[in-house]
Amino acid sequence: MLLFVVLTALADDAAPASAPSLPTPVPVPSAPVAPLPPGYVAPVPHPSVDPLMPQSYRTVPRGDYPCKVRILVTAAGTVKDVENIECNEEAYYALATAIVQWKFDPALQDGQPVAGELVYENTFSVQSYLPRKHIVGFVGAVASAGGAGWFGADARVHFGEQLSFSGGVSFDQDFLPGSNDPIWVPNVQVDVAISSRRRHFEHRGIFGFAVGGFGDGYGSVGMLAAFRGELMTPVPGLSLGGDAGISLLFADSLTISDVGIWQRDGKNPIYPWLRASVIWYAPLPKDRFVVVPREHDPTVYEAVIPPPDPPIDTGRAFDGVYSLHWSEIEASAGDNTPVSEAFALYPPGVYRCDIRALINNAGRAEVARAEICPKAAREAAEKNVLQWEWSEGQAYDALKKAKKAPEARADARVQALFPAPIFVRRDDAEPVPAASVQVLEDGVARPLPRRVATPTVWVSTFIPPDWGQTRPTGSCFVDVDLDDTGRVTKMRWASGEIEVSGQVLEALQGWVFFPIIVVGERVAARVRLSMCEY
Repeated sequence: MLLFVVLTALADDAAPASAPSLPTPVPVPSAPVAPLPPGYVAPVPHPSVDPLMPQSYRTVPRGDYPCKVRILVTAAGTVKDVENIECNEEAYYALATAIVQWKFDPALQDGQPVAGELVYENTFSVQSYLPRKHIVGFVGAVASAGGAGWFGADARVHFGEQLSFSGGVSFDQDFLPGSNDPIWVPNVQVDVAISSRRRHFEHRGIFGFAVGGFGDGYGSVGMLAAFRGELMTPVPGLSLGGDAGISLLFADSLTISDVGIWQRDGKNPIYPWLRASVIWYAPLPKDRFVVVPREHDPTVYEAVIPPPDPPIDTGRAFDGVYSLHWSEIEASAGDNTPVSEAFALYPPGVYRCDIRALINNAGRAEVARAEICPKAAREAAEKNVLQWEWSEGQAYDALKKAKKAPEARADARVQALFPAPIFVRRDDAEPVPAASVQVLEDGVARPLPRRVATPTVWVSTFIPPDWGQTRPTGSCFVDVDLDDTGRVTKMRWASGEIEVSGQVLEALQGWVFFPIIVVGERVAARVRLSMCEY
């Protein structure tokens, strides 16, 4: 199948430039639409392969070209056939080639799977002006048995869809005159082949005729004419091939010889030509348009320019809207401490959260977006600010005061950045001494970002080690790895008196850590705890 995809795309570039003309539709009258029986549910497609642009559409004016087919689906959810309703032949092939690779939920009749059908439409969008005038092909490597030798290797180059050239070396076993000892003789062989065009989406092979020549360094020269076929395999780029025909030996300096696997008698110059091949075609970029730039190549291809995506909210100011300090706008209601349930995991603290609001003259926020705010709280904080209220007419007054008379009207708007800090207060948290904190990235501990203070390590259910009779006399440290929710993923004894490690690690089993917070965000971290300080 990959070979056909590449053939389809490359034939576009190999085609000669021509005047734009619309593709010839192949209309098929639709059967009368019968009412669906009660309890019937049509098949449901799950598209997984995108149809490639048909080559015949590359010379038509830019625009969108619809294609309609009828899909017959078996009760097992497989494609039985794809019927052309109204499609150019090339468009039908491209669409059907993709459809047979899709998965389908079969039709249901009273809840039981049955065979069914559905009509499917696809629109091919043409973005190119004319096909390129230079020839673009693709290459393959051929390993063969038979032909001019017992075995050999070729390179094969396709130009467009139907023309290909092959050339390589085969190794034959011959006998020199007066000697019974065989020698391996390399044979050079070349050929040119004309192959068929694919006609149906189920046709996974190509066939045609090849003519060429072969010869070795001992003066043997001949030609070949063979029927050639190739069958694509499910492995991308891999095909199986075979040649069957005749070879004509013009000259043979050896008295006893053979042509490939066929033993010669030295008299009859015509012998069968048989060869089996395994071909691997180099993959090309999986793109709707295959374009190979050449030096001084005129620009005849226009890349697809998708419509611009809506701008991402990065917290920049609203363009063209007058901005003023938040303290200049008098609030009449609202709460400046937005709270998110995601902060149930956060340790005690105040987390910065700044929200920019676009405020209309009625005193309501039309849009609110977080400029600086922990990811866990952004959505909740923005929704909270949208509930705030300000005194009516402040936008008008602010613009008048700023001498922006043309903008001071009944639908006037202003913007301001409001501090909306997140306050987390809790009674179940207790700080513990930490010698260091590092950020974990893919299991690798890295230093904290510059100018970031070492965060406090908070735990709940704090239980100090029970020293008993083995009170430590110095410092000892334990490294604890935490994920971004505070769950312990690993701990190890780092340094100190090894005889007290049991009491230390046993105490740690009962601790429940809060996440480590760096610049307001939860992070995975490795903390080194000073355990002998209790």
